[in-house]
Amino acid sequence: MQKLSLVILATGVVAAGLWGIGDYMSRKGEEHGEAPRGQAIAEQTCLRCHTKFSGDPLPDPDVTTAPALASFGQRWPLENLEEALAEGISVSHDDMTMPEFTLTPQSIADLLVYFESLTQEADRK
Repeated sequence: MQKLSLVILATGVVAAGLWGIGDYMSRKGEEHGEAPRGQAIAEQTCLRCHTKFSGDPLPDPDVTTAPALASFGQRWPLENLEEALAEGISVSHDDMTMPEFTLTPQSIADLLVYFESLTQEADRK
């Protein structure tokens, strides 16, 4: 019985290690974001029109329909925004066209991590 337990334990350890290596290899080359950098980018770009959370005072009273950043993760999977941010989002708010921003893969990763942190904070409220 003890040998069988050791075999099962060893098999589990090997499987976990292989899963970890496979996960690392599948993400190799991807950018890993940091929320503080994403916040800085959002403050320079997004927060001119968007609020962080629903109910926050509007940064621009002329733009009243721009959704709160925290709501992005509540509306759809944030990874779906990656391509839109890379190609340029073409939406309008209150008859205003969203400005074009040139974002690097690192900037996009940073923004997505920041948006996720806002979504988690909003979910806790």
